[in-house]
Amino acid sequence: MTNGPVEGINNKLRVIARRAYGFHSAGALISMLFLCCGGIELAPPLPTRI
Repeated sequence: MTNGPVEGINNKLRVIARRAYGFHSAGALISMLFLCCGGIELAPPLPTRI
């Protein structure tokens, strides 16, 4: 057994935390972590020509 996948997730979380440096609250960081690692895919509808 290897802990490679766990280390990969830890690295991803650390990169997101570094990117979030300067946020005014921990809630914003937590929201960013959930958005990036939660598996949510945002696909807003594209505007259509009428």
